[in-house]
Amino acid sequence: MIPYQAPNVNLLTESADFHSKNFSEKRNALLSEVRCISGIPEIVSNFSQDTVYKLVAVPEGGKLLKDSAGNIKGVFYKDGKIVEHAKFQAVHPSFIKAATAVGSQILLVSIAMQLNRIEKEISKIREELHNDRVSEILSGVKQFRNAMKAQDHERQSRLIENAIQTLHTGLEKTVKSLTMQIKEAPDTEIGFFDNWLTNKATEAKEKFELAEESFQACLLGIKVLFECYATINEPDVAASSLKENLIQLKNSGIETAAKKARLIPAKANVFPEGPWLSFLEIESLLVNEIDNCHFLANNELESIEIEFKPIELMEK
Repeated sequence: MIPYQAPNVNLLTESADFHSKNFSEKRNALLSEVRCISGIPEIVSNFSQDTVYKLVAVPEGGKLLKDSAGNIKGVFYKDGKIVEHAKFQAVHPSFIKAATAVGSQILLVSIAMQLNRIEKEISKIREELHNDRVSEILSGVKQFRNAMKAQDHERQSRLIENAIQTLHTGLEKTVKSLTMQIKEAPDTEIGFFDNWLTNKATEAKEKFELAEESFQACLLGIKVLFECYATINEPDVAASSLKENLIQLKNSGIETAAKKARLIPAKANVFPEGPWLSFLEIESLLVNEIDNCHFLANNELESIEIEFKPIELMEK
């Protein structure tokens, strides 16, 4: 579904502005394709020009369904109700390509936003990060942010590709480190001699400082990877590499970490296990959305839904 406005909340200002501009450019290209479809201008000219409508088209194998007369079937919606049925002639394949480009960006940025919310839940993070593995992820993040400032499109793409490589390398190292940090954290079961010489809650807090730092760095790295792939419009590559990263992160011992984190006392009703549990709750949903990126890349679309104001099409 291609909304009227880009869903870029909860991203950094610089990222949100960048993706909003990117979204607008792709969306305008799509609307230009819609404007050229026979029959569309005549229909939308009768609609309220400042009201948001939704055009729904159903592709099959990258081609829109046709009726017996060779027309393509479409439906206009307003407030969830069918306003008018539309029939229009087949358009250039660039219509599907343009819709795929916008749709994949929305999916990838949407997933980045969800990861961003979990990352912000982690309250105890050091200001200075000296760990080489974490620093490599931060280096990839800086590379991406610098790439967003590039004016030349080809140069920007090359810079983003370098950022992607750095992020993948940093994630591979940091996930392995996180696995060990979770294993080394004390178990929740308290033995007979526990808490005699040391306080188990204090020990858990110290151990989890590094684990939380690694976990947050992984979330940040994967989030920025989603933004990278959204920028260069590579939904299929994104689907395979990012799905693998999310699964590896989960398999590092997130369930175990959520249990062990309960040893740490809550602070101001903020429970240390919260971020780990949040990730477990949405991980399967994120993987499902990543699979949708693969379907988009292969034009396996159930439907194309475009929210627009008629005045946008009339102006074009």
